[in-house]
Amino acid sequence: MSRAESRWPATNGARGPLPGPLAGGAGADGPMSLSFLVALGLLGVYLMLRGRARSQAANADPDLATLAELARAGSDLAQLHEIEFFLYLPTQRAAAEVAAQLQSEGFTVKVESGETAGDWLCLATRQMNPTLDELQRLRRHLSAVAESRDGAYDGWGATVVEPEDTR
Repeated sequence: MSRAESRWPATNGARGPLPGPLAGGAGADGPMSLSFLVALGLLGVYLMLRGRARSQAANADPDLATLAELARAGSDLAQLHEIEFFLYLPTQRAAAEVAAQLQSEGFTVKVESGETAGDWLCLATRQMNPTLDELQRLRRHLSAVAESRDGAYDGWGATVVEPEDTR
């Protein structure tokens, strides 16, 4: 018996050898076609590149990525959400100055010590419909406000707002 003949056949349990490509052939008797393997490889490359492109798009626009996550979680983006905006400042005084400015612009603001020494969190909240245009505008504005006091804007978050029952 040759080495190839001594191999165990591919099986699907008690029902015997598997038919077709799963048994090592394109049909019961032939080898898996090269074109099938090439197509399978191209499909894998396509899926990998598509995933990478989606990841790069999310990294390119964090507001779009966060909106997409909120929608995937089941949030009704047509309803008002309480959006939290995170600004980090180097001193308590800078955080208080940013808080005063944002309060005058209609935000509810809380200042607290950050997680690392020397960081102060200025947490600004606002009830709004989470639209991409408005969130991008606020990103530019809040980044400029934080940077004017040597701080940084660190994005936004919101809890899921369930769709209203229209029965």
